[in-house]
Amino acid sequence: MSTPEGSPSLRALPLLVGALVLASSPWLVSLYANGELASSPRGLVSSLVASAFAVGFGIWVIVLLRRERGMTQRHLSDLESLTMTDPLTGLGNRRALERDLAKAMLRSRRLDHALTLLFVDVDHLKSVNDRFGHAVGDETLRVVGNVTRSCSREGTDSGYRVGGDEFVLIVLAGRGGAEVLARRMQQGFAARSPHETTMSLGVVEWDGAMSAGELINEADRRMYEAKQQQQGRTRVRRV
Repeated sequence: MSTPEGSPSLRALPLLVGALVLASSPWLVSLYANGELASSPRGLVSSLVASAFAVGFGIWVIVLLRRERGMTQRHLSDLESLTMTDPLTGLGNRRALERDLAKAMLRSRRLDHALTLLFVDVDHLKSVNDRFGHAVGDETLRVVGNVTRSCSREGTDSGYRVGGDEFVLIVLAGRGGAEVLARRMQQGFAARSPHETTMSLGVVEWDGAMSAGELINEADRRMYEAKQQQQGRTRVRRV
């Protein structure tokens, strides 16, 4: 049976070849200079010692190169994480949303799983900033981030800050499951937000036909309808 590409044995093959070349180099030099691998016991010992040093040096160089490669990969991963994360709330940003929503839609279509988008907006955040200062406004946004993480199912739902006071959640469930999540978020936010700030939410289940942009815009529209309802804020508008 053939070995899959990228398996540990294939990745180790260049290292093995390099070690064999380094180990054989003293013997090849002796063969070239004297016409034989070892002309005397002393020559044999010298060749063995030289081979050991050559292999040791090669292993040292290989370890350094692999360590440098690992550090570079970690730095690139950290940099990508920074470019995909909102620094205030710790949630993903709009760029991360676009990437993850496209993946979620492909997965939903392939596995025939429900996918729902939840659009969240903090009500009257500007008034909070004007009355109590931007530090309180920032704390309000951090509370949204904390509530989003605490109410979401790890590995299943994901949250993003896409604007000043606007958030989006990708929920891998139908509309009913997303509405349960929305109510939990409303309750958690009402209990923890400074100065009794409220939120409005729009819920849209993907029909399999809308594009990612259309899905986001529809959820955004539903959220604004929730704001305009006569019953006031802290409302959920669904389809």
